[in-house]
Amino acid sequence: MKYTMQDKARILRITTRTLQRWRTTKPELYAIIESAFKLRELANSEFEITKEVKESLLENIPPS
Repeated sequence: MKYTMQDKARILRITTRTLQRWRTTKPELYAIIESAFKLRELANSEFEITKEVKESLLENIPPS
């Protein structure tokens, strides 16, 4: 899932304007926030991939 600026602001409980302001006035903080959301997206996608592989294996390999 790709997070929009509105999603990020809602999760952080700030306004989108604040997040936009941080992008220009506090670039280090904004970079940390962006990195955290990228990690969150990666973790979610890894979970989905793992779940899909597990389901596929259970469906296609008969129990011994």
